[in-house]
Amino acid sequence: MPVRGTRKSTAVCESQSGQVNLIHAGVVFLSKSLLIRLENRLARDLFGWTEERSIAPLSDVLPIDSEEYQLLCRIVSEDCEYRDAVVKWEVGGTVRHVLMDSFVARHAQSDEPGVYVVLRDMGNFALLNQHTERIERIATIGRLAAGVAHEIRNPLTTIKGFLQLLEQRLERADMLDEIAYIRVMMQEIERVNALVAELLMLSKPHEMTWTSVSVLEVLQHLRPWLDEEAEKRGVETVFEVPADLELQADRGMMEQLFLHLAKNALEAMDKGGRFTVRGRAADGRVELEFSDTGPGIPYYLFDRIFDVFYTTKEKGTGLGLAICQRIVADHGGQIRVSSKGFGTTFTVSLPQTRSSSLTVIRHRQSS
Repeated sequence: MPVRGTRKSTAVCESQSGQVNLIHAGVVFLSKSLLIRLENRLARDLFGWTEERSIAPLSDVLPIDSEEYQLLCRIVSEDCEYRDAVVKWEVGGTVRHVLMDSFVARHAQSDEPGVYVVLRDMGNFALLNQHTERIERIATIGRLAAGVAHEIRNPLTTIKGFLQLLEQRLERADMLDEIAYIRVMMQEIERVNALVAELLMLSKPHEMTWTSVSVLEVLQHLRPWLDEEAEKRGVETVFEVPADLELQADRGMMEQLFLHLAKNALEAMDKGGRFTVRGRAADGRVELEFSDTGPGIPYYLFDRIFDVFYTTKEKGTGLGLAICQRIVADHGGQIRVSSKGFGTTFTVSLPQTRSSSLTVIRHRQSS
């Protein structure tokens, strides 16, 4: 949840003095009756409003089923006051990230009770800078992890071999209790091996096997595991992916990406939750959304959740989302997260063809 506060913004004073258009942010007023007033030009741009009137029902300005509509309704109904909340803002197919302030007040002219909302567009440069810094951190840690991983894997292989020999001898001696101990140790070794494999995924770039990948086919391949985990947790799964949605990618890596994002979503929900995967093609890219109805992620953790070894789970390794970001980056794409306090959505944007992704990857490797 965004941090609430009580400090009054100067936006009201600016509005009252007739200088609201000088503010480098979109300013709107939302009344308790859900009548929205677009106070300046930037507000009209952020809401994609092209009509001459600046006052309209909120349902005329935003789709009722959109996350933006639901967020504004909750703000005005609960008198929420946010300060510098990072919010994904998608209107008319354009995705932005904005810094949002809100405060309870009466409208300067009509004296209606409601909420002023101030939206400041963060712009693409800030997002690009964050993305580049995160990729550089992952690359540095990956190089270190590769060396450590090999040093771990070699003795593990030796230990596993001797345990297998010992298990065979114990079976001949019909020592059932001791065999059970051996199998527990083997399971723990497999867990460490899985961790080593994840560490190696963060090391040097992998050799890509490019092919035409059907998004729906990859999801159907993971469906048995998804159905089992969803049933175990009492969670519903929904796929809204066109059957003809395809992209050029490494199929194995796409399976890893989808698996990690699905696992992350399922583990975030309790019984009665819903996991939704949406997909679409637009402007030469494939946009995939992995959404859950869990408790959400506080905005101040957005910059940390992709960090290697950072996790809020009791038994988590802190590698899953870092691996997702590495896979997406190797395909020349971007991954971003949004959470408005009632669920989390990870959005993956990937080039639909190999040629457009190679340009990004080569630029990054040559830097």
